[in-house]
Amino acid sequence: MPTRLSNAAFDEQTWSSGPVRRALWNVTSSDIATIVCPTCGASQYAPCRTLRDRPTTALHRGRTLRYLNVRFAIDLREPHHRSVQRRSGLGLDAAGLRAVRMPHPQPWRLPLHQLSDLINVSFLDLATVVTAQACGLRRTDLDELLYGPDRIEQSIDALTYALYDRQIRREMRVLSGLRDESAEALKAQQDAVWRQLREAERRLKAQRVEELTAAGVLPFPAATDDSQRVARAWLGRYLSTEKDALVLEIATAAGVPASAAAPIRNIQDKITRCIDNGWLIAPLNDAVRAVLALDEPAFTKRLLANAGGQDERDDVLCHPLVLNRWRDQLNAILHAVAPSAGNPHTKNLTDLTRTPTARTTAQLEQLHARRRLFAALLQRRAQAVRLITTLNDGLSLAERADPSHTLLKRAGDQAYDELVRRHPDLYQRIRTHLSRFETRYGRLQIPGSRTQLREQLFKELDRTAMRTPAGVPARR
Repeated sequence: MPTRLSNAAFDEQTWSSGPVRRALWNVTSSDIATIVCPTCGASQYAPCRTLRDRPTTALHRGRTLRYLNVRFAIDLREPHHRSVQRRSGLGLDAAGLRAVRMPHPQPWRLPLHQLSDLINVSFLDLATVVTAQACGLRRTDLDELLYGPDRIEQSIDALTYALYDRQIRREMRVLSGLRDESAEALKAQQDAVWRQLREAERRLKAQRVEELTAAGVLPFPAATDDSQRVARAWLGRYLSTEKDALVLEIATAAGVPASAAAPIRNIQDKITRCIDNGWLIAPLNDAVRAVLALDEPAFTKRLLANAGGQDERDDVLCHPLVLNRWRDQLNAILHAVAPSAGNPHTKNLTDLTRTPTARTTAQLEQLHARRRLFAALLQRRAQAVRLITTLNDGLSLAERADPSHTLLKRAGDQAYDELVRRHPDLYQRIRTHLSRFETRYGRLQIPGSRTQLREQLFKELDRTAMRTPAGVPARR
């Protein structure tokens, strides 16, 4: 059971060694909705939309930052490209300008509609509330507010931040020789947040499985052990260009639009098609194009700037066409930072108090900074992986719901049959290669990786084609 802690355990003092908390302008979700969202393209006064065009109460961070920038001339929109000069904001006597509010010391005490607005705008307030709830705070409808379908991923992100925040602060106290009540309290909060994080992740997974099962995407069919079907599929992969042309020809003849039947070469093509067809709501605007054009040093700089703040997020990195590069670059930076952060791997943040090492004050300060950076990068990677999972779910659901789905599947089957008819010798070579793995029942039992076996076979076919060009079609 979570440890029940008093409200006093969650006042502003508990964040004193964390990032500096900036007071936000006293704005509401309805204020922010007066401008177009740069992330999902939601129009004025319309709610932000998920990738699958569902309304969500969790406002996109980019919309909040753009509102503050436009309304009050606060330069937050591009933290990595901030100008030295500051524009002047509206005068204090301007109509509608409200006073700056200080961060609420106990935000969970606010009326629920105000609390909902607050955690839409302020990530650090969301982190405070999920921590309090994990440590025993109980309030009617709070659980649904934090872990409903449209905010559970934001709450998981906030729990991840709170978990690493508590761990690092406890580590610094212990490594400084302060094994006191504060260190014990931080440990108790860390454990409670960890349990709540695992529970939230299980809840999110259950939601995903339920939705994908209802749509017929799950359960995934088991890999076939029929040697004929495997050989047929491998022939199509080996002659991919010819296979794609056949699918396009057969599908368009069956009435499938050419735009839907065109071959997909990579995941980027697949995402672009889904955006063009309206299956994904992810506008390809100038900001996204600019990020896609960045070289590696510039992209890394932008990535690090995004990891350096919690409220000031760079939503462009969350665009479907940028996600894979974001995740891969995060992995590369994590491997580079891990040694200086005292972490033997990049899976999670290890506990330094289990193997304490004597350090000077300067060394502890440097270690603290590196640990904070490493934790922020871990948090962003977890966010990127969740977004990629959401994206893949969206692609699967959109494809299955498209009227052309059944016709394209049928065209694919016909294309594979036509390849076998056109290239019987090549098909037979693949069957012969697979025959060593057949059982007496005519079924395959491949002990290792099918992918590795397939690539070995393709290399052999390529070498054969080089020796006898007329014998095997060139791989395309």
